[in-house]
Amino acid sequence: MNRRYRLTLSVAALLLLPLTGCTATPVDLPAATAEQLQGEILAISEASAAGDFANAQSLLTAMQENLRTAAASGEVGSERSASIQSAINLVRDDLTAEIDAAVVAAEAAAQAAAEAAAAAAQQNDEDAKNRAEQDQKNAENAREDAKDAAEEAKEAREDCLNDKDKVEAGECN
Repeated sequence: MNRRYRLTLSVAALLLLPLTGCTATPVDLPAATAEQLQGEILAISEASAAGDFANAQSLLTAMQENLRTAAASGEVGSERSASIQSAINLVRDDLTAEIDAAVVAAEAAAQAAAEAAAAAAQQNDEDAKNRAEQDQKNAENAREDAKDAAEEAKEAREDCLNDKDKVEAGECN
């Protein structure tokens, strides 16, 4: 089971169980307050299921404040409040673990991206160096070819000048 799925289940299970009532015990959580807290639990579950752990954590903090307010005003009994707070603490621990894991994963991804960029830059530098070396060799070959062509032209002119018939015919200009 992946961590996100486990977190979603823990949000639902750990927070819903303390809100459910038992008909044999006196009500220490009015229906309106239970409904409000359950709505907050749903929002936390949805945010964590979507991987928005920071938002889920913010919603959990808001829920905790609402629980404290309800407990202070007597809407939630002390035993029920303690049970819900215990569940909130467990979910907060799971959210913190998920956020920490996401940070580690983001740092690893950033490191991998930086390494890939460095490798690409190095490869580009090597490719550019290889192209420059090849261009230099091509230029040297072109100079050699031009030198050879000039020498051949010089030899051809000298041969032409040594041939009196070609000189008289004006072919050696």
